[in-house]
Amino acid sequence: MADARQQQLDALLQRRDKLKENVQRVKGRLDSARQDVAACEAECLSRKIPPEKLGDAITQLEQRFDTTIEEVSRKISIGEQAVKPYLEDAR
Repeated sequence: MADARQQQLDALLQRRDKLKENVQRVKGRLDSARQDVAACEAECLSRKIPPEKLGDAITQLEQRFDTTIEEVSRKISIGEQAVKPYLEDAR
């Protein structure tokens, strides 16, 4: 009976030690994540973007990108149409 109790105690001690290791690992990950967040916030501020408005800034940049792509595409089409008569005459 003492052996069973000793085995039970050993198993609990192993679980406790494993739990301590996992807690330390999670604390390390949390510290790393906090440092990453601080670095991202600092980069946002260096670009004059409030970190809490980053989503809005991304949406605005996506809209500007889409608008610019449409404008460039339109201008290329105009250029292609302007050159087209000269290419047809060369045949």
